[in-house]
Amino acid sequence: MSAHHPTRSARSAVRARLPGRGDDAGRVVLLIAGLFAVLGMLIVGGINVTALQLARVHVLDAADAAAADAADSVDEAGIYRGGVGEQLRLSDADVRTTATRSLAGQPVPAHVLGWQVAGGAVAADGRTAVVRVSAVVRPPMLAGLWSGVFGDVHVSVQSRARADVG
Repeated sequence: MSAHHPTRSARSAVRARLPGRGDDAGRVVLLIAGLFAVLGMLIVGGINVTALQLARVHVLDAADAAAADAADSVDEAGIYRGGVGEQLRLSDADVRTTATRSLAGQPVPAHVLGWQVAGGAVAADGRTAVVRVSAVVRPPMLAGLWSGVFGDVHVSVQSRARADVG
């Protein structure tokens, strides 16, 4: 034996101090579990955000329909007094009443727990109906956990519509 080559017992002693190849197996499983946890959170978050955005679009569509119906609600007493004239005049009460009735007749979209007309008025020009609708939306995945931690999601949208004569 030469001095440059370690003896068999010296190699065995060095191997005994180094970690074995089987010691890495647990670490890889832990990394994979962490990766799947992060991926799961991203997927659930993406689904919830998409569902909330779609619910917001549905609430905006309902507000548009309510505003369009409200713009058609003319002040009948004013028409009987002075005729139609060149433009229709709206009243705040008619806009709010018609928007509330229109919203009540529309089906509530998925993930929307409820909605209501939060404001209905006539714009300064006197012929544009302004309708504000507020809704409570619940995300589809882990809704109970979400509501418990963050509370329900409130969506508020505003829509304007005008009915012109002629």
